[in-house]
Amino acid sequence: MSAPVRFSTQVVPPQQRRLFWRDVVAEAFPGMTADAPNEIRADLSRWTLGPIGLAQACSSRARVSRVANQDGHTLVLHLGRRGHVTLEYGQTVVTVGLGSIVITDDSRPYAFEISDANDCLIFQVPVSHLGETFDQRDWHGTLLRAGDPNVSLFTYMVQGLWGQREQFGDVDGAIGDVLAEAAKVACRSGAQGAKDQETGLSPVNFALRHIDNPELGTATICKATGLSPRGVQKAFLRHSGLTPTAYINERRLTRAAELLSGSDRRSITDVAFDVGFQDPAFFSRCFRKRFGVAPSEWRSNHRSLIS
Repeated sequence: MSAPVRFSTQVVPPQQRRLFWRDVVAEAFPGMTADAPNEIRADLSRWTLGPIGLAQACSSRARVSRVANQDGHTLVLHLGRRGHVTLEYGQTVVTVGLGSIVITDDSRPYAFEISDANDCLIFQVPVSHLGETFDQRDWHGTLLRAGDPNVSLFTYMVQGLWGQREQFGDVDGAIGDVLAEAAKVACRSGAQGAKDQETGLSPVNFALRHIDNPELGTATICKATGLSPRGVQKAFLRHSGLTPTAYINERRLTRAAELLSGSDRRSITDVAFDVGFQDPAFFSRCFRKRFGVAPSEWRSNHRSLIS
C-alpha cells in the first residue's frame, strides 16, 4: 500500500505545463500520451491499495491516447463525476457522463477526448485478480450505467474511500480485495443490465436514457434501435410533435433549468456539459432563447426565491 500522492500543473510555469502533464500521465498510466494545450489546468492524485490502483484526474479539455500494453492485462474503470469523456477505439465511440462507468483494457489501444472541467475517478485492477471468467470476456468499451444498484453501490464505496483517503492512509491493503470483489459484481450486473435495458427501447426512451451524451442524435438512435431515420423522425413527432434534435435540446434545457433552480453548486459550464451540451456559449444562447434570460440570471432569480 502506498500513501496518496498528488501532481498539479499549477506548480509549474504555464509554458511548461503541457510537457509536465504529459510526463505525469505517462508515468501514472504506462503507454499513455497526453495531447493538451500549453495552458492545461490539470491535477492527478494516486493511491494504491494492494493490487488496486485508485486515481482522480481533474482536467481542462485535452486528449489522451494509449497504446496496447504487451506486459500486462489490467481493467481500468473510469467513473464520471463531472463533465464527460468520450472513449474511442477502432470504429466505436462511447461517451461517459455523470455517474456512469466505462471499462477499458490496457492490453488494447484506445483514446479519450476529455471535456472541459472534467473530474473522473479511475479504478485499476489486474484481470488476473478478478478470476478466470473475467479473463475470458472482452470488457473493453463496456458501459456501466448509474441506474444499476450494484454499479451505484460500487461507485459509492470507491468515492467514499477516496474522499477519506488522507484519514485512511494506514488502512490495510486487503481493502483492495474488497473493492475488487465489488467491482466484479458491478461489472457483471451493470453490463447485463445495460444490455437488457437497451433491448426493445423506443427511440424516445433511448434518447431520454442517453440525454447527457453529447453525441446523441438521429444517427445514434437509428443505430441503437434499428429504425430508419424516417422511422425515428415519426416516433418523435408522434410523441411530442418535435424533431429528434428539437426534443433532445428541449429535454436538456429543461434539465439544466432544474439544476440551476436548486442548490446545485456546479458552475454553469459544468451544468452545460453534464446535460449534454459540448459548447457552453451555444448552451447559453439556447437557454436564453428558451427561457428569456441567461443561465446566470435564471439561477440568481430562483435562488432568491428559495432564500
